Amino acid sequence: MKRAILAAMSLVIAFGMTACGAKKADNAEIIGGADEPTTIELPSTVGKESDVDAHFLEYLKGNEADANGETFWAVGEPDMEYALYDMNGDGVNELIVRSFGYWIYDIIEYKDNKIQSANVENLGSSGVTFINDKNQFVSGDTGHEGRKMYVVSEIADQGEAKVVMAFVNYYDDWAESGAPEFYMQENPPQDYLENIEKFDVITEEEFNALVDEYSKENTSIEWIKLE
Repeated sequence: MKRAILAAMSLVIAFGMTACGAKKADNAEIIGGADEPTTIELPSTVGKESDVDAHFLEYLKGNEADANGETFWAVGEPDMEYALYDMNGDGVNELIVRSFGYWIYDIIEYKDNKIQSANVENLGSSGVTFINDKNQFVSGDTGHEGRKMYVVSEIADQGEAKVVMAFVNYYDDWAESGAPEFYMQENPPQDYLENIEKFDVITEEEFNALVDEYSKENTSIEWIKLE
């Protein structure tokens, strides 16, 4: 009877040690021979979404490269600001970089364990850029004579942004009809700039309403000066 009890206790201890070993293996890599196994604790945050902000901060300092192997392009530039802000509500911040207190240069994501641009549509420096109250990126080409144009980019998921709205006002020599022309298109194709004539024709009132709807800036974003 005593031998039976001792045998049963040995089995219980053996199973307990096996379970502990299995639990340990979840967080460690076992190396070495069977006689003298060695464990190395693996980092718990590197490459995880919870550590995205840390990757962004190292990137801003020039200590980390992006998916193309390039370091942050604005290290040492004056008047630079950044914000860590979740534009699409997926729980992971994007990195937004701007200068002069208003001009957004880039929106950067962390995807597949890599830092990379979201590739939002930016019409250039002759106008305005901002994040609106719908958490969309708006680029407005309002500085060219004869044209006012706005494009709205949205990040639906961690991945490249897409244009969800574009609206245009042509006037002076840009308007073929000789009178101001107004166009809009939801989810336009990639080559929309070459095919504005395929947009829906709208009235001036409708154009102004779109400008008003999409131009309400998100003032809750906290901008931090890049030292």
